[in-house]
Amino acid sequence: MAVSRLIEQRETKQKLLETALNLIWQSNYDSVGIVQICDRAGVTKGAFYHYFKSKADLATAAFEEHWQGVRVDLDRVFSSQNSSLERIDKYCDLIISMQEKKQAQSGRVVGCPFISSGQSTTEDKLKNSSAEIIDRMTKYFASLVADAQREGIVGRDLDPLKIALYMYEFVQGVLTLGRVKNDLKIVKTDLRPGLLRILGIKS
Repeated sequence: MAVSRLIEQRETKQKLLETALNLIWQSNYDSVGIVQICDRAGVTKGAFYHYFKSKADLATAAFEEHWQGVRVDLDRVFSSQNSSLERIDKYCDLIISMQEKKQAQSGRVVGCPFISSGQSTTEDKLKNSSAEIIDRMTKYFASLVADAQREGIVGRDLDPLKIALYMYEFVQGVLTLGRVKNDLKIVKTDLRPGLLRILGIKS
């Protein structure tokens, strides 16, 4: 197969991934159809089914690709070279920056793609993918809590995994509220103080 054909195929698949993520993120999984995704991406339905068996397969692949991109930033933010408090600051800056970028693109606050994409869906494959990504994110917070304990910033009696889950749940709550009210100031104002409060640290 010619190199140009291979490049064209990769570009077509990438268009589908990016378009699906953006449409689902801005709306929700259930309200976005294959025809809409294809029309927006400029791709035929035949091409869609060449790469993906279903919308759930496409969404799952799109979420995973998005996560792999975000993971690079998270590895930098949660690096052991940063103190636990520095990680919180850098994480909040990252979340706010991502939300600002998406707001500039879509005209509104979009929240988290893995949550706001529409968990009302009955697609087990998509639910399992989201749950796996949530587990990965929680592990970043757990490492932060454990290091904060070693630094003497938080109590040794805390369970890092439980606190990590509380932190993740709080972040999702703030992002969801920001999305519902379409107000990024909520995220900017509440994210850092809330995370510190969960850790028992005065902001």
